[in-house]
Amino acid sequence: MRSIDAGIEAGIHAHADANADADTEARRGEHAFAGNAALMLRASRIGKTFTLHGQGGVRIEALAGVSLEVERGECVVLVGPSGAGKSTLLRCLYGNYLASTGSIEIRDMTDQGRPVSITGAQPHDVLRLRRSVVGYVSQFLRVIPRVPTLTLVAEPLLSRGVSEAEARARAAALLARLNVPERLWTLAPATFSGGEQQRVNIARGLIAEHPLLLLDEPTASLDAENRDVVADLIVEARERGAAIVGIFHDEQTRAKVATRRLELRPPRRHEAGHQAGH
Repeated sequence: MRSIDAGIEAGIHAHADANADADTEARRGEHAFAGNAALMLRASRIGKTFTLHGQGGVRIEALAGVSLEVERGECVVLVGPSGAGKSTLLRCLYGNYLASTGSIEIRDMTDQGRPVSITGAQPHDVLRLRRSVVGYVSQFLRVIPRVPTLTLVAEPLLSRGVSEAEARARAAALLARLNVPERLWTLAPATFSGGEQQRVNIARGLIAEHPLLLLDEPTASLDAENRDVVADLIVEARERGAAIVGIFHDEQTRAKVATRRLELRPPRRHEAGHQAGH
């Protein structure tokens, strides 16, 4: 009986300690943003673990204890071997994955610059941030079929109240700069080549000029000429004050866009779940 009571008491204390740690970290985050007007993103001790329920509850640790702060005008490039969790970290920052441990705060430019905790935000807050604050570009284009390319690229501006004429004009200029042939602009991109689709994806992700950009290998399918164009666009975004976190597969692009690098290392790979042993 004593051992059961001791176990319950230990669990209560552990829960209280975890809550105290979370409160302390939240206060640190508020102080960090209050003391630095340029700070756009703060992530502290981020961990992400996946549980494979179909494989005996095996737990895969993808991230462990990753921290970073990113200010306006910075481009932090994530580097490290395959399996180090680079893409997982970006998805946690964007809110596609819920971090298992740690905290992530983003400055909400639509609400007096207050920090919003992505790890504890309501869905409508996350959607608002994605519309006006956080842009995300991956190497894959996922769109509604049959929507013309020009409309697809202009849509982020239209959703923010920009006139249709201005949105379409800006979309056309960006597509032209990315060497997407004008004859394709009225067509849906589902049948485009991989490189063409990726350039459409980049145009859609950059057109709204979000103050925070998350870039997951946006140049992976591009030839050297188009990689240079994309790198120039990223540098321009950085120079106008965007805070950027990105993954780039080639060293030349990394060297051109980065203001600094964050190296990630693979955490321990997995541990058995309760069904696989104790």
